[in-house]
Amino acid sequence: MEPLRPEDPAEIGGYPLIARIGAGGMGQVYLGLTGAGRHIALKVIREDFDGPQALARFRREVATAERVRSRFAAAMVGAGLDAPPYWLATEYVPGPTLRQAVAEHGPLPPDTCLRLLAALAQGLLEIHGQGVQHRDLKPGNVILAPDGPRLIDFGIARGEGQTQITQTGAWNGTPGYVAPEVVREQEPVPASDVFSLAGTIAYAATGRPPFGGGRIEAIIHRTLDGEIDLDGVDARVAELVRLCAAKEPAARVRLGRLAELAASPAGLAGDPAYLRLAGTPRPVPASLPDAVAAGLVPAERTRTGAPGGTGPRSRAAVIAAVAGVVAVVLGSAFVARSVLTGDEGGRGANAVQSGQAANGTETGGGATAPVDAPTARTPRADGRPPDDPLVKQPTADFREVEFSQSDLTCLPAIRPEDEALSGQLQVSAPRRPHGGDSVEFGMRFKYETPSGYYVAAQVRPPGPHGSAGPGWVHSKPRLYPGDAGLDLSYPVDFEGSEPLRQGVWTVVWLHVHANGDAYYIGCDGFTVS
Repeated sequence: MEPLRPEDPAEIGGYPLIARIGAGGMGQVYLGLTGAGRHIALKVIREDFDGPQALARFRREVATAERVRSRFAAAMVGAGLDAPPYWLATEYVPGPTLRQAVAEHGPLPPDTCLRLLAALAQGLLEIHGQGVQHRDLKPGNVILAPDGPRLIDFGIARGEGQTQITQTGAWNGTPGYVAPEVVREQEPVPASDVFSLAGTIAYAATGRPPFGGGRIEAIIHRTLDGEIDLDGVDARVAELVRLCAAKEPAARVRLGRLAELAASPAGLAGDPAYLRLAGTPRPVPASLPDAVAAGLVPAERTRTGAPGGTGPRSRAAVIAAVAGVVAVVLGSAFVARSVLTGDEGGRGANAVQSGQAANGTETGGGATAPVDAPTARTPRADGRPPDDPLVKQPTADFREVEFSQSDLTCLPAIRPEDEALSGQLQVSAPRRPHGGDSVEFGMRFKYETPSGYYVAAQVRPPGPHGSAGPGWVHSKPRLYPGDAGLDLSYPVDFEGSEPLRQGVWTVVWLHVHANGDAYYIGCDGFTVS
């Protein structure tokens, strides 16, 4: 949980805001209050993210929220779609994501894995029964609430009769969890979620990516032709996961049968291991004065109608809030931060309303990453961003992300600014221990060539993480050149850089906006021998 910033509104849709709790590719997520004192998560689309596809996706997310009713989802409270700022509000669900919990505490015990499998199978069964497929089930999209798991992030979910929003030659989902038929660009089916469930439980049981790490192409190849990683997994868990991970949709176990096979007399609410992972939710301010006292809200912004607010609540919004209406999972950026080091960082509040995203929330203790600069930052006369990018994700997870040579991936995972675009990211750095005085690495997007898109890299040398430096350096923003991709050389392209030394180095790729604000795209790394 983070304090509100000067640029944040005082209220959205008539709901007072009392903290920041997450961020994702489409916008910011706030903790708000209803008139009855109920905590809600408010997702607001960024002002510069209002293209036809972005707005269509958000409207579809709201439409999905309006049709899904499940005890395994957060209840929708209301939405504003008539004029900017566009917003969606759901109940606030405390707890870490499964990914956060495993990253902090290690793999789950076999009995807990079976109970989690049964609960998630039942949740998917309920949602599928309402004509909705999740289409991005993964550990970061499962909140471990004290009373049981919640499926979140329905940003790319699609119900019957809804139009798919994507491009030919691309697919939505997360490599390593997306089903083979989706990778082949066939129509996703309910059984596609069953395959993703297999990867999610495999991760819970092993703490490893279900089809390994490395380049996207390698992960996809293993998804299509390899076996899911179940080394060392309890035989009971492994058998059920394999039933879910069949390559052909028709061969996968049906969810009703799966729930029966994994059923246990004791549910997750009575599972000591699960309850330790879910933890006791950290108290959150119960009122605006409490938030002011906690330093989350500036005192001068507590007045009704304060600058930045969106005005009185509409009658429709009031009715929606009172009714509590529909149940659903918040999409794309409702990550509340919790475990792992902050939002994964700190224990407690809302690990994801979804978005895992921004992933991280607490900034407590120690030095912090860069914070917002004055609004006077402007593009150069030629439209190029300033040379000094300002990272807009000063969260615990972002500060601690680092490359692992053992599985060629980066952890903690962070939700990128644009999931669809970052899903196409291909990175290149030496995969074997590297010697010499310099190293080259690069990035490219597999399908798209975004116009006017500036990219910078942040390089982090070996050493303790958790603070911005010493030794962290940025390249100057470069205009993304297209199919050839962007290549950089360290230390030549990084002013103030230190010489290469032995250990594992991390490369964080950033999208730099015209005013210099930089957002996470993806991560890579290399090892110096």
